[in-house]
Amino acid sequence: MDTSLTNTGIVVLKNRKIFIKKLIKSKPKGDLPKDEVMRIKIIVRNIEKIVEENIPDIAVIEGLAFMARNTTALVQLSALNYMTRGILIDYDIPFIIVAPTSLKKFITGNGTSKKDVMLISTYKRYGVSLLDDNICDAFGLAHIGLALLGEEKKRITQKQEEVLSLLKKQLPQKS
Repeated sequence: MDTSLTNTGIVVLKNRKIFIKKLIKSKPKGDLPKDEVMRIKIIVRNIEKIVEENIPDIAVIEGLAFMARNTTALVQLSALNYMTRGILIDYDIPFIIVAPTSLKKFITGNGTSKKDVMLISTYKRYGVSLLDDNICDAFGLAHIGLALLGEEKKRITQKQEEVLSLLKKQLPQKS
C-alpha cells in the first residue's frame, strides 16, 4: 500500500495475480484543521473497507519520504500512515514498513530509481503494465509481501535478498 493524501495506491494479490487494484483519490475540501482530519478519515475508511473485505496475510506499507519540504503535508501523511497501521492492528494483520529506497531497490536493483524506471522494471520482471506510479509502488510492495511469506515464485535477486533480510526483522516472532 502506497499511502498518499492525493492518490493512495492499493494492490491486493491473490494467487500471485492482481485481485484488487485501487487508487484512492483525495482533494482538500477546506483550510480548517477539521477539513484535514476529515480528508484523512475518508482515505482511511476506504483502506479499511478493502482490508475488511480481503483480510490479507500481511500488509506492506511504503514508509514516509522524510525529504518532504511541506511540513504540514508530512504531519498529515504521518497521521494517515499511523491510522492505517491502527486498522491493521485492529484486524490482527501483520504489517511491514518499507522505505521508498528499499522498494526501489527491490524492483529495480537501485534505491534511487525514478518513477519511469519503476514502471518499466515492473513490466520487465512481472509482465504487468501499470500506468500509475502509486499503483506500481503498491504492486511492488505486494510482491515484497509475497517474498516475505515465502510465496514469491520469481527468482529472488541478490539486491532483493538484501532488502528482504532487513525487512524480516519487522516480522512478528512466532511463539
